[in-house]
Amino acid sequence: FPEGGLTAWLTVLGGFFSMFCTFGWANAIGVFQDYYETHQLKHLSSSTIGWIASLQLFFMFGSGIFVGRLFDAVGPRYLLIIGTVLEVLGLMMTSICSKYGEFLVCQGIITPIGAAFIFYTALAAVPTHFHRKRGLAMGVSSSGSSLGGTIFPIMVKKLSQSISYGWTMRACAFLILGLLVIVNLTITSNSAHKGFQKIRVHDYTKHFTDIHYVVLVVASALTFWGLFIPFDFLTTIARHYSISDDMATYLVSMLNGASVVSRIVTGHIADHAGRYNVNTIGISIAGILTLAMWIPSTTLAPLIVYSVVFGFASGTVVSLGPACCAQISQVSDIGTRVGTLFAVGSIAALTGIPIAGAII
Repeated sequence: FPEGGLTAWLTVLGGFFSMFCTFGWANAIGVFQDYYETHQLKHLSSSTIGWIASLQLFFMFGSGIFVGRLFDAVGPRYLLIIGTVLEVLGLMMTSICSKYGEFLVCQGIITPIGAAFIFYTALAAVPTHFHRKRGLAMGVSSSGSSLGGTIFPIMVKKLSQSISYGWTMRACAFLILGLLVIVNLTITSNSAHKGFQKIRVHDYTKHFTDIHYVVLVVASALTFWGLFIPFDFLTTIARHYSISDDMATYLVSMLNGASVVSRIVTGHIADHAGRYNVNTIGISIAGILTLAMWIPSTTLAPLIVYSVVFGFASGTVVSLGPACCAQISQVSDIGTRVGTLFAVGSIAALTGIPIAGAII
């Protein structure tokens, strides 16, 4: 592991922009839940509309089961090109959608599959350049998703008030396209890739003989089941308590803004204090705070506090989960292991948001 150098840090830069365009876009799901409930899909229930976000998370994370394997085989180059084409195409098609089924296909399936090719490629490439500094490197790169989750809700909200929904989506697509050009030029792998091989069930099941990996997969699935509910419904619940539309949108941006700081700071701390230790603290804070503050809060002030602190804690969880997985994996298997980890979590994410919508 070079632990630095121009190529390694350029990969971190590319990882930052890839997370901005993929996970950052997924972090903005709350603004679309709120928008569709009051515009194109206002005749549908929150739970029904929530399936758009659930499918988005399911296909983005679930695609890791084959994208991670492809990364281990061929490296990043072709995967990034495929992902760029699919994500931008999906967003452009979403801009002309008007029916529920169209949103499900374009925003819920095509866009996240493209995002998955970019997301997992970056997630697997960065650890191949670092070992001792892996937490910091992955924290810096994953902070891009928090910045994207901060900017996209405000961008969508403001643009949709001044121009049409269609051109709002196209503006986002053009921004993502420009950043993905940088991603394609900067991300490299420091691992020897195996080339295409026959895919066997054993290639996946062999990893589940490692009890450490099994426990991490189960924990991650439980985390995914609940972690994205605040991202999707924070805006909706704020509006329910008569908080202004703009302020309700800013809550999601505050949540993601706090996450930018936590991913970098806690990533650096985790390299010294232990990635599993810091990750456990982050998960505990996120869960306790949701029960103790979000559920009983009915006014703006506690919701702001919740958004900031939950954002800080959730950023720790999202950035250190892959770092924990990489810590117990051979570098040649990082793509497959991280991809499978997220794929299992995607099954939980698929049901978490609609269940929350039904409860609401």
